[in-house]
Amino acid sequence: MTRFRSARHLLPLALIALAVALPSGAAVAQGAGKAPTTAAGKAPAFFWIGDLDVNHDGKISRQEAAAMPEIAKSFDAIDTNHDGFITMSEVKAMWRARLQAEAQRSVQARMAAFAKADTQHQGKITLEQAKAAGMAVVVNNFAAFDANHDGFVDQKEMRDGAIALANAMLNARAKRMVALFEKADTNHDGKLTRAEFTAAFPRFAPAFAFFDENHDGFVTLAEFALPPGF
Repeated sequence: MTRFRSARHLLPLALIALAVALPSGAAVAQGAGKAPTTAAGKAPAFFWIGDLDVNHDGKISRQEAAAMPEIAKSFDAIDTNHDGFITMSEVKAMWRARLQAEAQRSVQARMAAFAKADTQHQGKITLEQAKAAGMAVVVNNFAAFDANHDGFVDQKEMRDGAIALANAMLNARAKRMVALFEKADTNHDGKLTRAEFTAAFPRFAPAFAFFDENHDGFVTLAEFALPPGF
């Protein structure tokens, strides 16, 4: 398939996850409760689930999770091995599942738009029909969607293209995580020391132990991830 145009031409996926970084005020407004405060007694500029690890043991207990009601209510769902703690691996699995679910919803939304644009119920649409339906992504990437170059985008081509776009967004996030990690790894040894991690990601520095799941004093690429939106 012809490559789709750059991401600036695409409708971005909404990177939604329960543990996404949120402004503390917005968290309260959405019923998520008051974010944990710092030693100075002030809530951080934004809150993420790693802030709940107040004793810095690298995991979140049910008692710690109580500081964030939305997390507390979902504790058992996030704690997939049911050991009474939430770990970074479990948080990453949750992010991954939510991002994949959002990607699937984006495909469904594009297919619904296709069905609406197909006013003649022929199972295919022209460029003009895509324009009339306001399908900007299809309009900007019509040649890429039209895999057999017959001047139409049929249902299979639409689905294939929608899936390709969704996967591209997921892959772009994965590549971004790798790029951020490699930039932070200033000595290029494949792992981040506490100093490297703090220098690159000061906001997440207090949660170093939460990232360093094997407690060896380093954060590896396998252990590393940031909340969706970063």
